Amino acid sequence: MTNSLLNLLSEFTIFLKETIKLIPDLLKVWWFLGKRITLSLYSYWKTKLFYDKIFFIFLFLQLLFAVLPWFHYEITFFESKESISLSPKLNSIFILISLLNFFFLGFWKSSWTRIWFFATEMVSAIIVIWGYLEPKRTYYDFVNASEVTTQITFYLFLGSLFFAFLFGYLSFKKEDEVFLHSH
Repeated sequence: MTNSLLNLLSEFTIFLKETIKLIPDLLKVWWFLGKRITLSLYSYWKTKLFYDKIFFIFLFLQLLFAVLPWFHYEITFFESKESISLSPKLNSIFILISLLNFFFLGFWKSSWTRIWFFATEMVSAIIVIWGYLEPKRTYYDFVNASEVTTQITFYLFLGSLFFAFLFGYLSFKKEDEVFLHSH
């Protein structure tokens, strides 16, 4: 038993030594990969039209604000107030739409992604407006609506949704103009 325990400890020590030896090589590989990815994204960014760049930024902001909580309320437990942030019940829809739009339209465009983009942005806008008009049904249902305050992230999501739609339209229009002039 003692022999096997010593053997295990010896193997573990050898494993740790070898692992520690690999750390500089791993750091070099991660540095190389990070540099390559950053440079390729930068070169990709330089090829984009102005409206595409703004569109890309608003798609990213839309994704960011979809992930963050939109509502806030305070609840009292045993005379102690607790602050709670809430995301909407349908948050997964906003996140999924924003994520797919960010990747589809930020890195790859085709005729079907245009239809996808405008359809999903309109669906998001309808759900957001419906939720604003009936928050108990769409956003939260287990708290008193009068105790809930809307955080700035909700309005930032709305703004990014609107500007993504606007710059998406302008980007597609500019791409069509460039395409027509080149043919």
